[in-house]
Amino acid sequence: MKYGLIVFYSYQHGLMAEKMLKKNNIPVEFVPTPRSITESCSHSLKFGLESLRIVQNLLQRLNIPYKGIYEVERIPAGYKIVKII
Repeated sequence: MKYGLIVFYSYQHGLMAEKMLKKNNIPVEFVPTPRSITESCSHSLKFGLESLRIVQNLLQRLNIPYKGIYEVERIPAGYKIVKII
């Protein structure tokens, strides 16, 4: 199963993004950030890739800083980064 993962510079940025995305009816979920991506922020927001453009536009419009957005696939051995968006 593939999904999007937003990695933030801080937990507070993640909280702000979660609040605003949910307010705009984008289903998101806080999840642990895979160590293969980064060790700087322990939590990321998981979302459905069908909402990618809306998520990017909202983050940009609201000026919420983030490290990156990744397309991730859950595999039996953990996580596989499919691509960096």
